[in-house]
Amino acid sequence: MEPVSSPLVSDKVERSLRDIGLTEYETLAYLSLLQSGEMTAEQVSELSSIPYTKVYSVLESLHDKGWVDLEGGRPRRYFPRSPVDALRAEQLRMEAEFERSREVIVEELQPLFEQKDIREMPQIWMVRGEESTFGKVVELIGKARKEIMLVLPWLPTELLAVSNAYIQRIQDSRIKIKVLTTRETVEELDERQLSLAEVRVRDELFGGGLVVDERESLLFLDLALPRGPDMAIWSDHESLTRVSTIYFQSLWESSEPYNP
Repeated sequence: MEPVSSPLVSDKVERSLRDIGLTEYETLAYLSLLQSGEMTAEQVSELSSIPYTKVYSVLESLHDKGWVDLEGGRPRRYFPRSPVDALRAEQLRMEAEFERSREVIVEELQPLFEQKDIREMPQIWMVRGEESTFGKVVELIGKARKEIMLVLPWLPTELLAVSNAYIQRIQDSRIKIKVLTTRETVEELDERQLSLAEVRVRDELFGGGLVVDERESLLFLDLALPRGPDMAIWSDHESLTRVSTIYFQSLWESSEPYNP
């Protein structure tokens, strides 16, 4: 058998395997199994140059992590799992470990933080000027990966142009869009724009804003019909964005689904 030290995969793949938690020996063992298929521990050791005294513990670790399956008997035979299945198992394991660590850290450290009355520096920025405000809207929409929540009492011309520019990108993605507006304003949307979003309406709205992926929020100020906002407040502070999300959901639940 040819040693696995020959360029089976790129350095980038090997680094990626190491980055998600595989050790050097685990990486070599898994790549050896991918190269040659089902093997005994002795064969894995020979192909990967892993010391025979260590190869069993390496393979058992890979089995525990979900990268390798085995067949009983003498000698045991090991074979690789699909990278897709192995990565999914690795992801679930890492998420479970993260959640356990999160619970311990929050339980012990959050009370300490709150007892000391530490002053937080909220991440809030003022965005001034209509052009800058719409520039921030474009930036946030472009960063969206999962969900866009948009509240508008009316639709400024510039915002319609922005939405048109992103129609194709949104159609080709899985981004979920919720638009909350007034009954009067919704008539300004065409069928193509309406098809991109779930739309709800109410009689009146007294403000507008944008929440993207529940990570960043933009609150419009100085809305002046028919132009857009001359000022906005932007934040990626977790607590503030959570408040914006909760407020949006409250308005959303009390509004009427729009049926053209």
